[in-house]
Amino acid sequence: MNAVLNWFRSLPARYGRRTLIALACIAALGLAFRAVAVVHPVTDPADDSHAYYALAKSLYTEGSYGGPEFKSEASSDWSPGAPWLYAGLFVVTGGPREGTIRILEALMGVGTILVVFFLGWRLGGRRPALLAAAGVAIYPPFIHSVGEIMSEPPAMLSLPAAILAFLWAWDRRSPWAWLLPGFLFGCTAMFRPEYTLVAGAFVVLAAVRWAWEREWRLGTAAVGLMLVALLLPIVPWTIRNFVVFERFVPISTGGGKALYVGTFYPADGEYQRVKAILYQRKTGISLPPQSQELNEVEPTELFNEVAARYPELPRDSALGKIGKENFSKYFGEDPIGYLGMTVRKVGRMWSSGPGAAMSSGIGRIVQVLLVLLGTAGLVLLAFRRRWWEALALATPVVLVTLVGAATLAAPRRNEILMTLIIPLAALALSAAASALSSARE
Repeated sequence: MNAVLNWFRSLPARYGRRTLIALACIAALGLAFRAVAVVHPVTDPADDSHAYYALAKSLYTEGSYGGPEFKSEASSDWSPGAPWLYAGLFVVTGGPREGTIRILEALMGVGTILVVFFLGWRLGGRRPALLAAAGVAIYPPFIHSVGEIMSEPPAMLSLPAAILAFLWAWDRRSPWAWLLPGFLFGCTAMFRPEYTLVAGAFVVLAAVRWAWEREWRLGTAAVGLMLVALLLPIVPWTIRNFVVFERFVPISTGGGKALYVGTFYPADGEYQRVKAILYQRKTGISLPPQSQELNEVEPTELFNEVAARYPELPRDSALGKIGKENFSKYFGEDPIGYLGMTVRKVGRMWSSGPGAAMSSGIGRIVQVLLVLLGTAGLVLLAFRRRWWEALALATPVVLVTLVGAATLAAPRRNEILMTLIIPLAALALSAAASALSSARE
């Protein structure tokens, strides 16, 4: 407790009073924007938003992961981290209410602003830190997500915190310090299963770095403790899945569905277009991919009918098998066209974002500029020989992009990663401003 108090007392000396006042104003601005989203939520939330609330409610009211609204193993298509977090909130607040989840998401958004500030400070000091915090405060998709009930808001907080803790642990060079980044990476994987790959990559990065330094005893202890802390939030759920499904399912069963959607060449690997085609096959009714009518269609039954092609397999395994067949078929028939679809998927993933603001023409331009500036920030770190920071920030971006290229590459995939892109973009902008100032002088 004394250590925490001493840390807070040291903040003015370390960062400056003016900087902390500016940060407080930015955090207040971010909270104000998010408060508006709490009061005026999204009128037509995505399918996942309904699912996460239903799962959290069933955990609170029935003690089960999925109630009457879910059939078979469909409830496990959604990662369990957010439903468990929101169910815990219901316990604290005394009932399942969507508004309390949005309030928590708004507060986590403020926490993300603060974490990104510290990450920006690590990268380049005061100016990039404040610029990055301001970017997170006003970035429209971050505000839009507060108006829904999603798994992104907690992951947007845990991922940059995990990377910051990873860099901090290396500075401490104490094996016990590695418990914190390990646990945070494990929590991030529970919020978004594709980050299991990222978490494993950071364990490998730590092992390689310790081996490079030839610190064998210290490195073995540090990597071992990091791995234990990473598995701590994951293993209990994996055991539960093994008991329920009688097979190894680390976190969720949605991988097969994502692979099926991402390899569905006639729909260009886009979820809403896949859903529209499946709905037309079932009913004979054609609905536009972005229509409200299609958004209100329950997708579970549509994908259950696809999986019924292999009734002997579990639903997700069947979808995964069909996804592999899609790849073999469409890539074999038209490899150039399939590669073009993959490029378009990645382009859609990074050129837009959730919500109307970043889906507009101006929003897409801003989004692409941010991504380009973030790339410039990575190059700048490498130019300054800040290899460790550059590698730590590039690893999640590259791995999740590859996952999206192979499976489903919706714009939502970039949302968590933008907590890394924005501070990198702030670093590039700050460096450019400094260069211009020096040139004028």
